[in-house]
Amino acid sequence: KRFYPIEDKSKIDVVKQKLGIEGDYFLYLGTIEPRKNLERLIEAYAEFRKGAGTDIPKLVLAGGKGWLFESIFQKADELGLKDNVMFTQYIASEDMCPLMNGALAFVFPSIYEGFGMPPLEAMACGTPVLTSTEASLPEVVGDCAVSVDAYSIKSIADGLGMLYSDKSLRSDLSDRGFERSKEFTWSNAGKKLYSIYEEVLK
Repeated sequence: KRFYPIEDKSKIDVVKQKLGIEGDYFLYLGTIEPRKNLERLIEAYAEFRKGAGTDIPKLVLAGGKGWLFESIFQKADELGLKDNVMFTQYIASEDMCPLMNGALAFVFPSIYEGFGMPPLEAMACGTPVLTSTEASLPEVVGDCAVSVDAYSIKSIADGLGMLYSDKSLRSDLSDRGFERSKEFTWSNAGKKLYSIYEEVLK
């Protein structure tokens, strides 16, 4: 219930202004730490920029610092992306939904996830999603996201390029992702668990 499509664009603009975000942006929202594969994401974004021109979406990395975060910040500096990669630090709970709604796409090429809640939250907002094919992420997004090889900078860069250049793809992923997100509710989870209990008791 916390994540849903926002009709009133002014609510999105307020959050963007608060965070200093202008124009279109790719969004990562989560802890800034190595298992999230953010160094490769930054490198892939640099590759994507080479072929996409200058007037392209920024890469917004939003979230609190985790362990070994320093090298992630350094990677953006090394590649000369200070003006293109934004680190917003902690995001207030009430700002998460508008921030996701405003993104051109939600990018989450993580190496390991216990479940992978952020891509599901993005889909519930109607935001197109890019994820890796690692861990639980394929189970979460199904065929409703651009899936990339977490260990390939080229694969991630190509995924960014597809989302940036193909408006119809973004629209399709938005629609299908939103419908898929409806399957993941506590009510459905409770019903499935209840049916398992019934089967065991037989």
